[in-house]
Amino acid sequence: MKLFRYYSRLIPLGVKEELSLTLSEVADKLSSSLRHARNLLGQMQAVNWLTWQPSVGRNQRSILTLHLGLKELQQIIALQFVEAGYYDKALEMLDGNQQWFGSLLKDTSGATQRSGELHLQLTYYRPFSRIVPHEPQRNSERFFLRQIYSCLVRCDADGNIAADLAHHWQHDSTGTCWKFYLRRGLTFHDGSEITAPLIAQLITQLQHQTTYQQDLAHLASVTATREHTLVFELTQADLGFAGLLADPKYSIQPPNQLSTSSKRAIGSGPFQVVSHTKEKLHLQAFPHYYACRALTDEVTIWHVPTFKKKKLTLDGEASAVINDDFPELPTCRQYLQCLDSNQVEGSASDTHRGASEYDQASIMQSEMQRALLEHGCVYLVFNQRQSVLTEEQRHWLRAYLAPREILQAVGTTEDLQGLQAATNLLPIWTAVYTPLTHACPLPKKLSIAHYDQGDLRNAAQGIAKLLEDKGVQTSTIGYSYEQLQAQIRADSVREDLVLTSTSLDDNRPASAFRWLYADPLLNNLLLTAQREWLTTQLVSIRQTTQLDAYLSAIEPLATAMINASWLVPLYHHQQTLRFQDVLQGVAITNWGWPEIKDVWIEN
Repeated sequence: MKLFRYYSRLIPLGVKEELSLTLSEVADKLSSSLRHARNLLGQMQAVNWLTWQPSVGRNQRSILTLHLGLKELQQIIALQFVEAGYYDKALEMLDGNQQWFGSLLKDTSGATQRSGELHLQLTYYRPFSRIVPHEPQRNSERFFLRQIYSCLVRCDADGNIAADLAHHWQHDSTGTCWKFYLRRGLTFHDGSEITAPLIAQLITQLQHQTTYQQDLAHLASVTATREHTLVFELTQADLGFAGLLADPKYSIQPPNQLSTSSKRAIGSGPFQVVSHTKEKLHLQAFPHYYACRALTDEVTIWHVPTFKKKKLTLDGEASAVINDDFPELPTCRQYLQCLDSNQVEGSASDTHRGASEYDQASIMQSEMQRALLEHGCVYLVFNQRQSVLTEEQRHWLRAYLAPREILQAVGTTEDLQGLQAATNLLPIWTAVYTPLTHACPLPKKLSIAHYDQGDLRNAAQGIAKLLEDKGVQTSTIGYSYEQLQAQIRADSVREDLVLTSTSLDDNRPASAFRWLYADPLLNNLLLTAQREWLTTQLVSIRQTTQLDAYLSAIEPLATAMINASWLVPLYHHQQTLRFQDVLQGVAITNWGWPEIKDVWIEN
């Protein structure tokens, strides 16, 4: 930093031109002695900031060439600080300019080795809310629940149960008594022991929380018969109960965390929270994790907000822009984009220059994951408890508000938005088509509520334009995630139409069941008789169907809800993950993030 300050004193002399100066004149500019000035010039030349060609003889003019403008040098030094993990010094070097700092963080995203440890640095367009299992969470926060916490068991996309904190589990012939056997020596990130009595206490407390009451309505009791044995007694058969407990919502945390508000959450998973602020989330591999230790030692995800315009330019290079445009992301998908500096963004078939044959194969395998369809849906729900819409009007609107026409109304397409038109709530389910019949009279006014995120905002605007074409005066209201959740809890959603989205977690069958069974928005907008019918059907599935058959059993219910015009499926997101060969063989997760615990680089 001192050397930079000395260099900055020379910049008024001129940059990138030969300057004829005596050593005495240079010393005056540096406010130093002749000897110190000579040493400083040598140090600056050694790092290629300038060229000093001294002439022989006292008071002879020498040639000085400054190679870097002020902004250029600031960026170079800040980059060195970032690569060394000195983020505060990097921000200070950039004069506290958050936009410039954010651009630099994006440019340096990826995995690096520092002192023999692997550090992963990513950027995200918004800060993360408090990452605890018992609070409603958005997509990315649910991904980090999986990094910070463990569950009793795991459940994969096909409904297969695997061990996690519990090494064994079983249920009786009636499906009303489940037992889980904990591993020994389990600890939370704060070093406290994980025991069966403690987990029983946690589940009992969760039963009394509003967001758990529907899920656990059939749980009669949970007890610890021994230090490492948990027994769940149910009032109804539940053959897929283990899949429910594999949900991120049932991650194991200290019971006292339910009543605290600290962002530094204490978990039980492969990563522990070092710090969680508005600026960044900093995770560290938990050394006492019961399973295989994460390959990544530290993970830092920086909040880099979107910026609309580019302002900063490098000194002497009017066309060179330090920061990129930060276009608003269409969804809350995470993009890890760390392309070769000489390579423009390519297609899935592009290969990376300079990679070995092994790396090329690894990259090609990874790139095959770039266009996966998310197991979830953007959909429109008719608020039947408040709306003036009749059944006939809902049927007609379901056909009229076609996904592609909605996007066309706002001048965009599926490809541009990273979407695919939906014909059912999940892409794996049989398509439901609705022919457009003769128009029916519509109300003079309709209102639309939506979460305030790009894809839902676009859809709301498109729907509004289509309705206005039919003479309907339309108002759209965007709510933050927290605002709409609060309205749902207060049973105060008043808009006629509500746009929302759901993405299933990695325990896909159980997650799909929970979506239809306990989703607070659906419960808030459907009529009482409709909710009771849906609940009855789902409880019957839970009592008689194995977890791996849930999706097939639930599909007819989703189709019936669409045919009855309770809701309208609109889009499935395309999940995209971009990364260079420095992230070898890393899978894309259900939430669109890389599997950060498996990131590695060659030494």
